[in-house]
Amino acid sequence: MRNLTSIAAAMGLCAGITAAGETVGYRAGDADFQGWFAAAHGTAKGTILILPTWKGVSDYEKDRAEMLAKAGWNAFVGDLHGAGQIPRNIEEMATAHDDFFAGTDRMHAILTGAVATADRLGGGDLVVMGYSMGGGAAMELARSGLGAELGVDGYAVFSGRVSDPAGRMIPDGTAPIFVAHGQADSRLPVSALVNFADDMDFTDVRTEIHVLPGAGHLFSAFGFPNYNAKADRDSWAKLDVFLHSVAAGSE
Repeated sequence: MRNLTSIAAAMGLCAGITAAGETVGYRAGDADFQGWFAAAHGTAKGTILILPTWKGVSDYEKDRAEMLAKAGWNAFVGDLHGAGQIPRNIEEMATAHDDFFAGTDRMHAILTGAVATADRLGGGDLVVMGYSMGGGAAMELARSGLGAELGVDGYAVFSGRVSDPAGRMIPDGTAPIFVAHGQADSRLPVSALVNFADDMDFTDVRTEIHVLPGAGHLFSAFGFPNYNAKADRDSWAKLDVFLHSVAAGSE
């Protein structure tokens, strides 16, 4: 496991950071993809792969990557759509979302490419963090066992789908999972977390589920309609505790 240390205080939760990273092209399966990499300031503590919302690689994910870099992390924003395939409207976002989750082989190739690129660029231990669609993608890594095969050490899901329509369980031995979800999320109702929590009781996987009162979908995404500054701060503080516990488990 990686030596995960505190990030919440160092990150300085705020919008409008000018990303100082760089665009990175890479291959996944038989297609080209385009992510964003921000190198750690100083000695790297590990690497965080950020999987984006259905909008694709946007300024929001780039800002988060730079915040993590300033806190000493290598941060790579993976591309889930393909180079030059940024959706232009909600209809295209919905289509891209459905296409991504429709085919297991393609989806796993895309995720494998993102993890491999993050590892190549950053090295060290790897945590996969996803927002909304990206959170569901992170859970696919965990649930399918692909993340374990690729050496993922932890998962953090913000406003993402954690339950599986097909009823698959998270395999024993999966790395720890952190979930932060808005209590008022109308897109992914919080009731689904209850079933997920019940399922996790039958595994040996350490799981934390935090429901943020009054927060809606993508409550932590500054610049998005449901941004909730208090819930954002609270969820990052809880994530910080989670990361410390993962670090303690790796010693």
